Amino acid sequence: MTASPAPEPIRLRRSAGDRRAQLVQIGLELLPTTPVQELTIDEVARRAGISRSLLFHYFATKREYYTAVTRAAADLLWEHLLPRPGTPRDELVPGMLDRYVGWVETFRDTHLAFVRGAAGGDPWVSEVYEETRARLVDVALEALDLPDDARRRQVVLAWFAFTEDLVGQWTREPTMSRAELLTLLRDVLDRLTT
Repeated sequence: MTASPAPEPIRLRRSAGDRRAQLVQIGLELLPTTPVQELTIDEVARRAGISRSLLFHYFATKREYYTAVTRAAADLLWEHLLPRPGTPRDELVPGMLDRYVGWVETFRDTHLAFVRGAAGGDPWVSEVYEETRARLVDVALEALDLPDDARRRQVVLAWFAFTEDLVGQWTREPTMSRAELLTLLRDVLDRLTT
């Protein structure tokens, strides 16, 4: 008597939306160790169990895929930084700063690649970066109970640039405690906006 062969695993067909979401999720999983511009399509396809050419069925170009992953990462950052409902006003900015520093500590290389990619003129990164910063300025102005005018927006945007640079340097070479860093960032913001 011969044993019957083991049944082949059943492959479920994914909808186009599900497959796109899966591919973006794989990109997000790779981001902590690989900046988005260095993601390889072959590795993403391999992890998804599909061919490289099938990946291009869901994303017409590498740039389209990279943009989708960058936008998803920016959305995660946004969700991470947003204050929780019911947070007292005086804790909004300190909480956002604390969460931002934690994000950069966790995803330092990816975050720096995002910031540098935007500064380097990659249009697909710059667009997502500018949208994210504009949303963060909205939250900061509201948290600080400041009028939303061109001058204040410009000042808060400049403060974000200072914050990105200082936090990036600090994660590489901490010259002060985390508490001192957070106090300094808040102090500079207060001085600039008063």
